[in-house]
Amino acid sequence: MKRGFVFGVSFLCLALALQAGGWNNTLIGCRAIALGGAFNAVADDPSAIFYNPAGLVQQESNFNLSFDGFYVWPTFEMTLPNGSTIHSNYNTSLPQFFLTARLNDRVTFGFGLFVPYAGGGVDWKKADLGYPLKTKMGVSSLTPAVAYKLSDKLSVGLTLNYYTSNFTLDTEMEAMGPLHSEESGSALSAGFGLMYRPWDWLGVGLSVRGPAKLTMSGKTSLTLGPYKVYMDSETSIKIPWDLEAGLAFRLSERLLFSASAQYTLWSTLDNVEKVIKNIPLTGDINYIEPMDFRNILILSTGLEYELSQALTLRAGLAFDKWAAPEENLTPSNIDVNKVTLLGGFGYRFGRMRIDFVYIYGVGQERSKETEIQGVPLVEKYNMNVQVMGLGLTYSF
Repeated sequence: MKRGFVFGVSFLCLALALQAGGWNNTLIGCRAIALGGAFNAVADDPSAIFYNPAGLVQQESNFNLSFDGFYVWPTFEMTLPNGSTIHSNYNTSLPQFFLTARLNDRVTFGFGLFVPYAGGGVDWKKADLGYPLKTKMGVSSLTPAVAYKLSDKLSVGLTLNYYTSNFTLDTEMEAMGPLHSEESGSALSAGFGLMYRPWDWLGVGLSVRGPAKLTMSGKTSLTLGPYKVYMDSETSIKIPWDLEAGLAFRLSERLLFSASAQYTLWSTLDNVEKVIKNIPLTGDINYIEPMDFRNILILSTGLEYELSQALTLRAGLAFDKWAAPEENLTPSNIDVNKVTLLGGFGYRFGRMRIDFVYIYGVGQERSKETEIQGVPLVEKYNMNVQVMGLGLTYSF
């Protein structure tokens, strides 16, 4: 019986951890995303709370309120060792909110609510995969921020990130039965930003988001033969350091070019710690699942052209590398290199601005080699994603 529990816990750890680390969620701010996410050195609207809080003091208006939302429809693809290809679709929406207020010429405060990590899931059918697998995880951030103008050219910003997470998993294991888990938790981290503008046409940005250890607790049920057991469970994962640097050039009065490089230390996620408590006849099971994630570099660039005082056009390009090593590719973690094309527009009327963005991300297929009883097997994984975003900003 204990062996069955250990197998179930191992499966649970993999589904949870890999969903958390599959890829960073940078769907923050419709204008910023239409620029490819290269917003670190621009950071002149409320989404600067995420990209670079030092930019908050650059906003033209004393008060800014924005609501943004993204609808995401990914397609996950897996080619089985027998050569057949199956697909999973799990559409999701990601709303977010930002508020900024200028206290005086030097100090601006802000507050944001958004999802910086995960925010999606997979839904594989039993007829395709051989067992059902539906899992979803999101890490939301409640983020107060403050920015201070040290001089006309240099500003700094600070954030406090209060993370809350929710994870659900439903699956079924051969010879065991259904497994269901629901867990939630919270953690704290802090962030820091610098913005330097030596001239009106040039901006240089730097931001750091600190790490956190996220502990989630809840209930897990396992079925072993005729027995169904409900247990308290707890999972700990590590949220990594995020370092980002950016440049913004005003090529002309109407044309802005931006670029950024984001380095995420996913090697922090070396393992996942799982505890199933008070198991009948067994006691507690403490399990550590090795992850061995790699650090990743996300490169992005964007252009913004002011067609008129009311209408602005935007386009962007981004590339990010996989974080999960080949041996950790699974149906719940299809983590591949991604090239993302982005485009959108902004339309201003009075004190309001509407922003729209469309995103198409193309994955690069990866293979995983395994062996069963001396027979080599090859699995292939890939993903593509489409996203539409709409934002509304009110300023005065």
